[in-house]
Amino acid sequence: MSYIGIIGAKRLDDSNASLGLIEAQKKAVQLLRCSTDMHMIKQQTGWEMGVDGKWRYEVADPFHNTVEIEDHLKRHFGESINISLCMHDISLLIAYPAFERLSLYARYTPTNKFSGYFNPLSYGMMICMGTLNSPFQYQTEGVLLHEVQHLIQEEEDFARGGNLSQGRRWYLRMAGEVEARNVCIRHSMSSEQRRSSLRTDTQDVPDAEQIIKLL
Repeated sequence: MSYIGIIGAKRLDDSNASLGLIEAQKKAVQLLRCSTDMHMIKQQTGWEMGVDGKWRYEVADPFHNTVEIEDHLKRHFGESINISLCMHDISLLIAYPAFERLSLYARYTPTNKFSGYFNPLSYGMMICMGTLNSPFQYQTEGVLLHEVQHLIQEEEDFARGGNLSQGRRWYLRMAGEVEARNVCIRHSMSSEQRRSSLRTDTQDVPDAEQIIKLL
């Protein structure tokens, strides 16, 4: 799954008015003003508030599974691969058109803890192969979910992540990193389970300990 924001939701509504995502967000704001519990707000609207005070809507995982993605990567190893070829649902490309130019580059790695990275200069993403037996967050699908969430954070001006050069403890507490890890944690949940639970129910660092970085 991924957390989108108001910008992406508006574009999805523009492409399919029956979704009503922005109307649901307005209802969420009204419910919050009436001191409604956030669990109830999410159950009624699908929206919840992030640690940075910005609204988020949870959408289903758009990517094929790791086996299918790696099969495609093997057949096109050494080539630049458009991210849409790894997707079974292109809703994120409608929500964030800039992602259509995102290219993937694959590599083999001897470690099961290479997590991939995004290069903003080339708008390309390096991901690893041979990850099927790794924990989900290190599998190809998990890496894509994690890194794409960081791109959404930039598009929506959500709290950002960081890098290990800042120190591991600091890095793990960055709100954007907590969120990107949480999308992988919530990946295995059903749509009903996600709708009935908040990000705070599954994240690995409580809100009070997170470091919020906004541009």
